[in-house]
Amino acid sequence: MKKTAYILLFGIILVISACEKKDPFVDRVVSPLLFLVIDDNGVASSGLTTEPTVMTKVSKDVTFSIKLVELDKTNILDHTKGIDSIAVKSLPIQLSIRNGAKIGELTTDDKGIAKLTKSWAELGIASPKSGTTLLLSWTGKYKDITFTKYTRIQGTN
Repeated sequence: MKKTAYILLFGIILVISACEKKDPFVDRVVSPLLFLVIDDNGVASSGLTTEPTVMTKVSKDVTFSIKLVELDKTNILDHTKGIDSIAVKSLPIQLSIRNGAKIGELTTDDKGIAKLTKSWAELGIASPKSGTTLLLSWTGKYKDITFTKYTRIQGTN
C-alpha cells in the first residue's frame, strides 16, 4: 500500500514539474529583421552573432555599416527557391552607447544599409588605445515590433 502511494505521489510531482512555465523576466519576441554588421573592409557578419564586434584602428574615425533585411520564408520548403532576403528601406535606427548616451539616428538606404562614421571623441572616448571597447545599442521599430541589437567596437593599432 505504501509503495503504491509513493508511486502515485511521484507521478503527481512529475506531472506538476513537467508543466511549461513562462519566463516572468524576459518577454521574448522573434526579431522581425536580420541585422548584419559590415566592417570597413566590406565583410558582413553572419547575423547569428549575439553581439558582433567591429575592429577599427584607433588612429582614424570609426566607420562601419549595418544592413537590415527581412527574411521572406514563403519558399522555405522549396530547395530551388529557398529563403529570400528583402532589404529594409528608409528605416530609422537610433544609435546610443549602452550607458544611455544618444549618438544619433541613422536611416537605411535602398539596399537596407546605414553607415556610421564618427570620431572616437564623438563616441565619448577622447584617447582610444588598442583594446578600447565601446558597447553600442541600435534600436528601431519594424512592422510594429520594436527591436534592439547590440554591437561592440574594438580599437586596434
